[in-house]
Amino acid sequence: MTSYIRSVTFDCADPYTLARFWAEAVGGEVHPDGVPGGDEAFVAGADGRPELLFLRVPEGKSAKNRVHLDLGPRGTRRDEEMRRLVGLGATVLQDLRREGGAGFWLMADPEGNEFCIEISDEEIPEVTGREA
Repeated sequence: MTSYIRSVTFDCADPYTLARFWAEAVGGEVHPDGVPGGDEAFVAGADGRPELLFLRVPEGKSAKNRVHLDLGPRGTRRDEEMRRLVGLGATVLQDLRREGGAGFWLMADPEGNEFCIEISDEEIPEVTGREA
């Protein structure tokens, strides 16, 4: 027997606000139990994806994440997705794109949690010469 990933949990200061950011980022919805000022909120997973759970903690973020999400844009290109997420409140930390189109954007969500934007499935053949 094996386990599956039920949820990816984020410790944060404002669960509802961070859940709203990630719901927009990944195309989900904040579960109705999540309310502004509440101690937890989650974005339900779909299509076999794990839910994203946000829990209020008293301490702030103090170091680099040991685990982070790598996003693969759908229906858009990596750089367009970076601009969309900046518009939602993300911050660009580092441009790690490489010559030839490989690489990624290192980003932070509104509370400073790092994540990456990889190339989209549509870009994989252009960059690697193979199908996604």
